[in-house]
Amino acid sequence: MNLWMLTYLLTAVFYDWRDFRIPNWLNGAAAAVMLGFCLQRGFELSSMAAGVLIPFFGCILLFYCGMLGGGDIKMLMVLGIPFGDRIIRVMILSFLWNGIIAVWILWKRRSFRLRMSYLYDYVSNCLLDRRISKYENPNEGSKYMHFSIGILAAYLTLLLGGEI
Repeated sequence: MNLWMLTYLLTAVFYDWRDFRIPNWLNGAAAAVMLGFCLQRGFELSSMAAGVLIPFFGCILLFYCGMLGGGDIKMLMVLGIPFGDRIIRVMILSFLWNGIIAVWILWKRRSFRLRMSYLYDYVSNCLLDRRISKYENPNEGSKYMHFSIGILAAYLTLLLGGEI
């Protein structure tokens, strides 16, 4: 199952890198195969359901704000099928890995201060308006963050750490 999951994650990262989009057919097929693996091995339905619902409800606000893509959330949901409520570990690790990657990218591009000022303006406007709005990227041509890489790194961290 680990080899299959790794193949799925690498394929999703490839599509995300190439197209900035993870196809629904890939996530759907992966979910169906993973569900089949887990049912065959006697996983509890309640555990699988928790693993799918935790990433959905945990990340939906980030999706609504335009800070996280739907394909990334679906990747986490597919991973949640075998992980159950342990998906929280994967989510925390993926956010940590993506934070490290983001700081590295900002440092490399020398745009850390500029991005922090954009974030400050966004948070200030949300507080003034008393509502959460969509995060508008002031430099739309600067798409360079692929959250799927952090998800893959989190999975590899757990796999190499012997937690899977």
